[in-house]
Formats: sequence, C-alpha cells, structure tokens
Amino acid sequence: MPGWLNSWLSRSSRVAAAPVSVADARAAEADFQAGNVFLQSGRLDEAANRFRAAFERDPAHANAHANLGAVLRDRGQAQLAQAQLEIALRLDAGIAQAAVNLAFIHIDRREWQQAAPLFRQALAANPRQPDVQYWLGNALMGIGDAVEARKAYLAAVRMQTGHVKARWGAVMAQLPAVALGATEQEQALNAFARELDSLKKWLLVHRPQDAFMAVGAQQPYYLAYIEANHRERLGKYGGICASLMDDWARQVGVPKPVAAAAKRQRVGIVSAHIQNHSVWNAITRGWVAHLDLQRFELQLFHTGNERDAETEWAARRVSRLHHGLGDWTAWAKAISDEHFDVLIYPEVGMDSTTTRLASLRLAPHQWASWGHPVTTGLPTIDAYLSAEAFEPEGAQQHYTERLISLPRLGCACRTFNTGAREIDLADWRIGPDDRILLCPGVAFKYAPRDDPLLVEVARRCRPCKLVFFSTPDDFKAALLERRLRTAFAQSGLQFDDCVRFIPWQPQDRFFGLLRRADVVLDSAGFSGFNTTMQAIECDAPIVAWDGKFMRGRFAAAILRELGLGEWVVNSVADFADRAESLCTDTVLRRDVQRRIRENKHRLFSDKGVVDELAAHLQAAQAAA
Repeated sequence: MPGWLNSWLSRSSRVAAAPVSVADARAAEADFQAGNVFLQSGRLDEAANRFRAAFERDPAHANAHANLGAVLRDRGQAQLAQAQLEIALRLDAGIAQAAVNLAFIHIDRREWQQAAPLFRQALAANPRQPDVQYWLGNALMGIGDAVEARKAYLAAVRMQTGHVKARWGAVMAQLPAVALGATEQEQALNAFARELDSLKKWLLVHRPQDAFMAVGAQQPYYLAYIEANHRERLGKYGGICASLMDDWARQVGVPKPVAAAAKRQRVGIVSAHIQNHSVWNAITRGWVAHLDLQRFELQLFHTGNERDAETEWAARRVSRLHHGLGDWTAWAKAISDEHFDVLIYPEVGMDSTTTRLASLRLAPHQWASWGHPVTTGLPTIDAYLSAEAFEPEGAQQHYTERLISLPRLGCACRTFNTGAREIDLADWRIGPDDRILLCPGVAFKYAPRDDPLLVEVARRCRPCKLVFFSTPDDFKAALLERRLRTAFAQSGLQFDDCVRFIPWQPQDRFFGLLRRADVVLDSAGFSGFNTTMQAIECDAPIVAWDGKFMRGRFAAAILRELGLGEWVVNSVADFADRAESLCTDTVLRRDVQRRIRENKHRLFSDKGVVDELAAHLQAAQAAA
C-alpha cells in the first residue's frame, strides 16, 4: 500500500454540498471504507471503483476524492489525480495529505510556484510534518527563495534532528539564486563553507545509515554563479558526496569497476539531458555524431524524463540508449554491469541522479565536462573536458580533476538553421527609435557587482531598451528587476525608460530578436555559450566580458575564434564604449556583422575536436 495514504485511510469526512439522503450518505461511507480495505490489500482497481462509487452517492465526500487522487497518482495518471485532489481540497482544505500529493504532482513538473503553497496548506492543517517542511524547502529553492528555504529546512531539523536531507538542504540554501547585493554574495560563500564543515562534523559523529540519500537531493548549483575559485569549497563538498556514496556501495556490494576486454573501446555517457537541451546541443550531440563507432562502443544513459526527436536520433546512432530504468540504484547497477572503459558525465551538478552516480566509482576512468561549467569537486571524477579557447592561463588550479583542454571551442555543435520570425516590439512597449540591447541570460547570471556596468551601458546608448527575459511569476527575475531598479534610481536614470523584462521566446522569435538587436550584451562572470552561438548564427554583434574562469569566457572565446577579439573587454568603461559604438555607428555594426557572416562556419561541426577527444579516450585505455 502506498505509504502516503496511511495517515488518513481510517478517517472519513463529508462537507455538505447538495442535500444527500441518510441512506446515500451511509452507502457512500460504506463504499469509502471498502475502498480502503481493497487499497490495503493492493487491489487498486477495486479500490478506485469504490472511491468513485462513494462520491457518486455523496459528491461532498472529500476523502473519497482524495483517496482516488492518491491512487491515480500512484499509478502515474497525474492529470486525473490532480483533478480529484483539487476537488478534495475545495471540499475540505484540511486534508493535509491531499495537499501534499497535489504538491508532488507539481514538483514532478518542476512547477515550484504551485507546489510551495500546497505544502504550506498541508502544514497549516498539521504543522508537525518534518518531511513536508523539507519538501517546502525544496520547492522554495526551485523558486529561488533561499531565505525562506533555509527556514523550512531548519524547521524540519528542529522537528527531527536526524533529518539528513533537511540538514543538507540547509547548507545548499546558504547560496542565494539572485543576491540583492555584493555583500550578500560574499557572506553566502562564508556561510556555505562554515555550514558545510558543520555538516561534515555532524555526519562523522552521528553516522546515519541513510546519509547517502542526501547526496544530490540539493546541490550547490548557485555557487558557480559567484565569480571565485571554488576548487577548495567544491572539493570539500565532493569529498562528502563520494564518502557517503562509497558507504552505500560497500553496504550493497557494488563491485569494483573492471573494464571489459572488448574489441571496441566501451564508452558510456551519463546525462539527464539526452534531448533538445543546452547541454546536449553544445556538448553531447557532437560526440554522438562524430565519434567513430567502428572504434568505440557508445552507450547513452538518459537519466532524465523527457524524450523527443533528438532522443530518438541518438538511440538510432549509438549501440544502446538506456532510459526509464527507475531510481538511481537501478541506474548504478545498469552502468556497473556494462564494464565501461571510460564513463563521461557531460554535466554534474544539475541533476540528483547524475550527481549520485558521478559520486560512485563505476568505471576505471570517469570524466566530466562543462555542461555545468565548474569543477565537480568529486574525487571519483578523474578528468575534466574543457577547451583551449575557454581556459585562462593557470586554469588547472581551478579544478580538482585533471584538466583536458580540447582544441578551439572543444565541441562540435551544429547550427540550428531556424528561420527568424519577425516580431512586433510594440507588444513590449519598445519604440521604433529604441536601440535594442539583448541581455539573454537567466536572472541568476547577473551578479550585483555588474549592475553599474548595465547602468552605464544604458546611459551611453539612450534611447535604448536593455531586454531581459523572464517567465510568469518568476521570483528570480523579480529579484533581479528589484535590484536593477535600485541601481538605476541611484544613478539618476529612469528604469522604465531603459529596461524591459519580456517573456522567454520560442527559438524562431528569439532569432528574430537577435536579427533586430543592435548589440547582444554578454553576462559578465557567467557567460552564455548557447545564446552566443545562436547570436553568431544570426550575425548579431556581441560585446563580451573577459572572465577570470572558464564559465565567464564563452562569448569571449567565440569572438576570439572569429578574429573579433577587439570586442572582448574587462572594464566597465570599455564595455560601455563598445556597446555605444555598435549602437551609434551603423557602418561599424554592419562591418562586424559581415565579419561574423564570413567566418562563423569555422565554429560549427568541428569534427577535429571529437577526433582529439577520441585520442584522449584511447590514451586512457592504453595507460590502464
């Protein structure tokens, strides 16, 4: 029987709607209780039929709707479950478990804004629920509200001191998605390091057997968006992850990895994004397209839920694509059983399953790449695949792994060849005389330190609109807008005269915006690779920031590869100068567009990069 039904199987309640006879009310209650009996014995079809019969006799029988919703959710019928659970909560808002079940349906869809109020509703009905507090924290982290998430995690710990995942979450929630000031970011780094040390000591003292379940449950994702060398911090974090997962591996007897003596070198790629996604488009697809399958037996482990035309293309290309295996333990066994020579994780730090798997030793050689562009910190990852064009001098000191810098941009991404769709800027109150300066990064790419840069660009390029993107009820974008409004006001500029936040656009409309833009502004400190490559495909001029770390150098690397290094800068004054010149000098802008158009072919489908990757793969096997 599903555990999340236990708390109210014996309970019944009815809220008056249309009048119901005493006989019907009694019959409805009998059906409801019979449904519970069937449910306890695992006879779900009969249970569902009895719950339906109960509310057909008595439409106000809230628990019958709630229990049917729970059964439907357990059977994977999320849409039908949602309808029943919503009815139950309209009839009786105090059915805590119905609110929790409905919240989890939204969690599965990553609909954090809808999930959080439902967890709060469940807690209002029954405050002593540490797991619900924990999941409220997760939903709030999904929204980007680290402050409230910390409160929820700590509330769970106060109720249940051994709640390892809540303790873990509280450490990760030290890192704000969008800081309101530079001081907040600096304090966050110190708080993260301090709380991580405290967690490590607590784990050593208490040694909870289920501590491995915390690994990947929340991750220090936003650490990468603070421009600093995180090798030491992530090394400590990675050490804890690997230690806990090693404890689990020894408990269940995961065998030591031994490569198969196969004719072709066996290579596994583990990713949550074997579909149309930025990691796939930038990195993984090129490997799948260009690795010589006569020399390599290539298998993909698609740990994510989505499947699309790109997934199907990949399945036809490789020896085998694994998908839908269940929880991470099933993935670990499947990978271990294949006896790979090399296992590659294109992104570590974006997904709980891949983080747990990467924290295990499942192959003799395990590599990561820049899908999440910062060191993993994991002692189980031996090498990090980056690119010569991305890395500054002395870059090895930024990584716990051995750094492998592939030639040029280090990837073989293809053009999208998307037709640009014309857009009506008036829809967003952008006038015909406004210069368009696209700021295509997600909100958390813009650090407080860089607000003066954006203000100065706006001052110099007026009349203009700096165009940012957001979704409805986007908490992170709202924080960024709030911070920018303050920065503009302090500089004597009218925010609404200079800035627009518009909805994220489908690719054809985004391409239309890129072709209309006077200039694309790189996000300093955490650049955008895919957005820059799309801008280049549309011949859009770019001003790039020369970051200190790989993650801040994507646009700069792309422009340098095109011979446009003069558009890479590292000061506010120079950044504003370049943006102003592109906005005001039509001849110059057209010349830059011409140079992009004539040279951009060299950036795409770079098979030579994959040949170099193949050489590194075979060198690893030879050294074994």
